[in-house]
Amino acid sequence: MYFETQKISHQLVAKNTYEVVFKRPKGFVFTVGQYTQVALQHLIHPDPKGRSRQFSIATSPLNLTQIAVVFRDTGSGFKRTLLELPVGSLVTLEQGAGSFGLPIVPTKPLVLVAGGVGIAPFISYIRTIAVTTLPQPITLLYGNQHPESAAYRNEITLFAKKFQQFRLEEIYKQPTPALFAKYANKLHSATWFVVGPPGMVATTVYGLEAAGVHPNSIIKESFDGY
Repeated sequence: MYFETQKISHQLVAKNTYEVVFKRPKGFVFTVGQYTQVALQHLIHPDPKGRSRQFSIATSPLNLTQIAVVFRDTGSGFKRTLLELPVGSLVTLEQGAGSFGLPIVPTKPLVLVAGGVGIAPFISYIRTIAVTTLPQPITLLYGNQHPESAAYRNEITLFAKKFQQFRLEEIYKQPTPALFAKYANKLHSATWFVVGPPGMVATTVYGLEAAGVHPNSIIKESFDGY
């Protein structure tokens, strides 16, 4: 199902990283961890990949007025056009889709592993559980090149200060299987959710499985860039 809606705003949320907000259309339904496809009516700048892209949704399903997506500005024609569109410009959103679902009431500890803008489904999750009591410990391992490139870093840090059951660990070095094996040995009996570029996801999964984490306890989603 497709919905015509409007661009509300865009803002810089980290170095070279933008959040774009759209008006949430009536009847638009999604769950935490899902994505939407954003289609523009036309491109100001040409793009060989066309005038639409898929993005994980960064807002909470509880937010009934807005839908947000986040991305690195790679200079593509699509992204340049989207950022240059005036407020009020029409875009088309596809109904939320995807099976990368996070448990709102987890029954066991969770470890969330994000690389770069792979933080999108997790910031949606944080914004959703911010109004609840955390029944299980949640650890976020957030990897970036440097703090300035970490989207939503301030928001996540404040969340970690508010909830003792939530722990943030920032990673500013090249990830290795050994690094994640070390985390796995400390975080027993957890379910792992891993999102990021294919290489980062593969490195994480290899390290977890080498440490004895069962594949059924690892939910992963990789993206090649857009």
